[in-house]
Amino acid sequence: MKISSLWGYLGAGLALLVLLLVPPLADNHYITAVFVSVLLFFILAALFDFMLGYLNIFNFGMGGFMALGAYTSGLLTHHFGISPWIGLLAGGCSTLLLGLFAGVITLRLRGIYIGLTTLFLAEFVLFALSNLREYTRGAAGLQVSTFPDLFGISFGRGDPLSLYYLLFVICVVIYASLHFLVRSRVGLVFKAIRDDQLGTSVLGFNVVRYKLLNFAVASFFTGVVGAFYGNYIGILVPTTQEFGISRTTEILTIAYVGGRGTLWGSLLGAFALIGLQEGFRVIDEWRLVLYGAFLVFVLMVFPQGLAGAVKQLAGWVEARFTGSAQQEDPEQKASTGPAQDGPEVTPKLPDRKVP
Repeated sequence: MKISSLWGYLGAGLALLVLLLVPPLADNHYITAVFVSVLLFFILAALFDFMLGYLNIFNFGMGGFMALGAYTSGLLTHHFGISPWIGLLAGGCSTLLLGLFAGVITLRLRGIYIGLTTLFLAEFVLFALSNLREYTRGAAGLQVSTFPDLFGISFGRGDPLSLYYLLFVICVVIYASLHFLVRSRVGLVFKAIRDDQLGTSVLGFNVVRYKLLNFAVASFFTGVVGAFYGNYIGILVPTTQEFGISRTTEILTIAYVGGRGTLWGSLLGAFALIGLQEGFRVIDEWRLVLYGAFLVFVLMVFPQGLAGAVKQLAGWVEARFTGSAQQEDPEQKASTGPAQDGPEVTPKLPDRKVP
């Protein structure tokens, strides 16, 4: 087994140990809340990277998609008494429909035009939620109930540790689904479209269909995460700070800092950015400026993000300790004689005449 592969397994194991053991061992609500933020931004950035890093789809409406998922679950529970567990799937289905609608009208376009369309849709969602006060309560806030007990486990907000592990399970399911897709034949087509869309279409692949699949999957899971977020915070207010461009900027920054086209790099970016945010909480209103400066710094020093830096370090360790540039055995070198300069020339046999 290559050292780089071994490093990958060790890194995944270390990450799981940290995520599983630190919150209960710390036994501190603040530490648990920080880890909830890390997981939330990690999986949202991984979904953003799933679209951008594998198909160059810019979704600048991530905050609006989250809001739709959160409000769908909250409204069904508040007005119709539907269980929040069903609300998780309902939130995903609502954003899936929005994603399909946005995809059908925009995915034939390229680049920034897709991003602008998703941004306009997100702003429309926030505008609608703000003005339908008789249903959403607008700026007054919509009260969202907690998850009911499951298998004897309480998910009350007084004990955030159970909610943290619920989020951990959701993140594992989403990440495993994304990982399976990008490692499958579908993922190979994604990468082919990203690298050469015209060439892939010439080979007979329906580019728009694959883009729509990618966008729909990401939209569905974004809605599920949004539904969880609504139940976690307990009250929903459709502000731009919570579900607007500011939230999308944070997700985008984490995806880029972590490294595009990796998925797992978003976890490194989430730890880095959330740690930076908590360390400089006193300048909260300037955090987006700080995010921008940190993004520029990371991309200048590590153009492939933190995941690229880890890969380079793993490659250096493999070359250093496995001796990838192994020297030729001295006795074998003496028997074969000194190496000749220039490329090896194969003697050409004379043409054979056929009588």
